[in-house]
Amino acid sequence: MKIANSHLDAQELREKFFSCEGRLNRKPFIMRLFGVIIVSTVVALLLYSLFFKGFGSQTAAEAVTTIISIIEVISIYTLVARRLHDIGFGRPLAVFYLVVGILQPFFFRAIAGLPQDSMEAELVQGINLFMMLLVVCLMMIRGNRGPNPYGEDPLGR
Repeated sequence: MKIANSHLDAQELREKFFSCEGRLNRKPFIMRLFGVIIVSTVVALLLYSLFFKGFGSQTAAEAVTTIISIIEVISIYTLVARRLHDIGFGRPLAVFYLVVGILQPFFFRAIAGLPQDSMEAELVQGINLFMMLLVVCLMMIRGNRGPNPYGEDPLGR
């Protein structure tokens, strides 16, 4: 029995996690999404503890975790964009997802001192809920059968 090679070269990594071209069906979307979230969380925690506890620099630790978060958001954005392509949607919704995803930490910092029932806090929470529901819907909605403007059907039906 042949053991699968889990080695990813740079080109394959870029195509799977950092490309907006083509379509992506549900199963790879879900697997890659959870992979990105798990790997980025583990790496961020390890590097944060290394920089904060090892070197005693909270500023460096926060900078490193911010960089990892930006890479995570970009990777998730490309997965969302390709999943939207599979169901026939264009770039506007994906760009909205990217902009909100990048600005989300700033939104939460901006409302940190506000009461939870303030209009600003509720708006940020509503946007966050929309983002989560979008991802859940993308996990459940079947892609277009056959080719569409974004490429061939990834399932090759």
